[in-house]
Amino acid sequence: MKYDIIIIGAGAAGLMAMKELLADGYRVCMLEAAPNSGGRIMTLKEKGFKTPVEAGAEFIHGNLPLTLSLLQYAGIPFEPVEGKMITVHKGEWDPGQEHEEHWAKLMKTLRKLKKDMTIRTFLGEYFPGTEYKELREATRRFAEGFDLADTGKASILSVRKEWEHEEQMQYRIPGGYCQLTDYLLRLCRRRGGKIYFNSCARNIHFEKGKVLVKTRDKLKFEASRLIVTVSAGVLRSGMLHFNPGLGAHQAAIRQLGFGSVIKFLLQFKNPFWKGRGIGFLFSDEPIPTWWTQRPEKNNLLTGWLGGPAAAKMSSEKEGSLLQLALGSLASLFQMKGAELKSQLSHYKIIRWEKQPYILGGYSYNTIYSEKAIEVLTQPVEDTIFFAGEALYTGEFQGTVEAALQTGLEVAKKIRKMDK
Repeated sequence: MKYDIIIIGAGAAGLMAMKELLADGYRVCMLEAAPNSGGRIMTLKEKGFKTPVEAGAEFIHGNLPLTLSLLQYAGIPFEPVEGKMITVHKGEWDPGQEHEEHWAKLMKTLRKLKKDMTIRTFLGEYFPGTEYKELREATRRFAEGFDLADTGKASILSVRKEWEHEEQMQYRIPGGYCQLTDYLLRLCRRRGGKIYFNSCARNIHFEKGKVLVKTRDKLKFEASRLIVTVSAGVLRSGMLHFNPGLGAHQAAIRQLGFGSVIKFLLQFKNPFWKGRGIGFLFSDEPIPTWWTQRPEKNNLLTGWLGGPAAAKMSSEKEGSLLQLALGSLASLFQMKGAELKSQLSHYKIIRWEKQPYILGGYSYNTIYSEKAIEVLTQPVEDTIFFAGEALYTGEFQGTVEAALQTGLEVAKKIRKMDK
């Protein structure tokens, strides 16, 4: 089977690149190891949940230009997220001004910082001692939860941009984020693109202007170029075997940051949190972050554990993880565990590190990422290209927007090379 371009991965980046290249007249095929498109966009429509629920990407974090324009063009509605952002510390809800004052000082210090360093080094150097112990701990929890970052590796200058814009308006897509990737998939098919699901790429043989991809089930695909859009977790795992090796590109792959996450979807018989106006809860519980579905009225609470803590817990038995989640909620709402468990009507726990074709959550920048991304955004022998949210350099890292933008950029790059 011969094509102009092969794309590995049917997530947002791969579908965006395919859509653009098909419009330019290229013959394109896509290989996806999973039985469906979407990648880390995973809307579940399963018996037990009253409405579709998001196992993966859920929010549009701000007025993201490409994401929103695609939704508007496709006629897919989206709505602002509602509710208060509430902090619970040592059982106290909204525990006063001290944390706000320390956080303001941290951000002021960050804005003046010129030299990059890890988050852990920054906190130790600028906020040492017992006075700032709780600030250091709160910052670690925030970096792990929001960025999935290991603070001993993550770049402080990189997260500065994100933390400065953390209060932007957020949106959801009623009915599920999958509507966006389903739309892109339909466009690709309409334009003649060939998509092969359950086709796990394994061996990639290449020379300048020629690529041969062999799948796990012994199928062979040939093209002049290849675009790889798999997650940083899959890239780092060695699941894809390149012959010859990738040299500097392989070294750059190892320098990307990629975090782990566990998502808890708990549906209850009654919304015991009703009347508190909760949008998000941030706490010091074992499962620290929770959110409701406001403005939608339903009985779902979503829990979130990110970063090294999630990686450590990913091998725990599901029953243990459920008990940890229920225990965290019982503590937050001062309820008895048995009473809370009796209210549970359905649940799902998604350990993204255990998803075989993803192997984690999303990327964060290490202190080496900038140079690594410079390498990876250059093609190998003008033949192998990389795209995906881990290679994005703007202010929307770790988002669907980041993936879409890199898919668009790689299509533009190929188009420009062929002019």
